[in-house]
Amino acid sequence: RSSIDQGMVAAVPELKSEADTLAWKREYHIRKREAEWKKKQDELLTQKQTAWEVQRLEKQNRLAAAREQARRKRMEERVQKKHQQVDREYRDKCREVQIDQRMEAWEKSQNAAILSKVVDAKEDDAKRKARLEVAKEERNQDMRNECAERAQRAREEAKKNQMREEKI
Repeated sequence: RSSIDQGMVAAVPELKSEADTLAWKREYHIRKREAEWKKKQDELLTQKQTAWEVQRLEKQNRLAAAREQARRKRMEERVQKKHQQVDREYRDKCREVQIDQRMEAWEKSQNAAILSKVVDAKEDDAKRKARLEVAKEERNQDMRNECAERAQRAREEAKKNQMREEKI
């Protein structure tokens, strides 16, 4: 027997007539059905409360999982952005190094070209000065020769004139 039956049986009053017995049995069965119905309702309520609690916990878990996934996604995006920034900085640094190297090479080649032109210009200037010096020396020599020739002619002329005068 269930605990409901035992509780009701213990409270059996003294019955005097069959009508009292019938009424008591009817009341007993009504109370028993009500107790069973109440027990069933309590079980249903407990099941509903359990289902609600399970739904609430599942919802909390889904929300927590969604928050965690969003946090991970943000973290991954942050890490990816950091990687991109580091990669961009590295490429910029490499580009700057290449530009510096090209600039150095260009400056060296320009310096070498300028130095070569300066050396060539000095050599050309020295050659020109030497040619001018030679030409100047030749002109001076020509002028001396002309002076010497004029002086020679003047002496010869003077001799001729003297001889003419002596003949006169």
